[in-house]
Amino acid sequence: METLYAYLAGAIDIDGRIFIGRAHGYRRRMDGRQIPYYIATIALSDSSSIVPDLLQATFPARRMEYEAKNRKQAAWHMWEAVNHSAHEPIVRLLPYLRVKRRQGELALTLINLIEREKAGSGRPLTEEQEQARALLYDEALRLNELRPNRTYR
Repeated sequence: METLYAYLAGAIDIDGRIFIGRAHGYRRRMDGRQIPYYIATIALSDSSSIVPDLLQATFPARRMEYEAKNRKQAAWHMWEAVNHSAHEPIVRLLPYLRVKRRQGELALTLINLIEREKAGSGRPLTEEQEQARALLYDEALRLNELRPNRTYR
């Protein structure tokens, strides 16, 4: 399994993404501010189905196929794990990640925070809990901005 995890980690380092997303939900705090939701995600998209299928077989999550609108372009395949479903892939691949290791650590920290705080899910997040999530988001955003987007021809 170690060889498989090393291979998949290399694929994530090259063509994948590990990020923390933020969305503002419909719930509001008592003071009227919207509550942001933070989402840890590990994903890979490719024009070939081989690696996304291998990720799906190893770590069942969301597997999608998209047809290109332009017939001259190839269809593309995507595998994506979010929050709880991203925990196992990140834990297993983290020792082998080289480029996106810190993003993986941040995403894992967020997932652990979310899981730990679910015990009191009936209560709103404290200011400290919101701040901890925001700091993880900000650092992950900075790390992902350092790498330029790839252009495809």
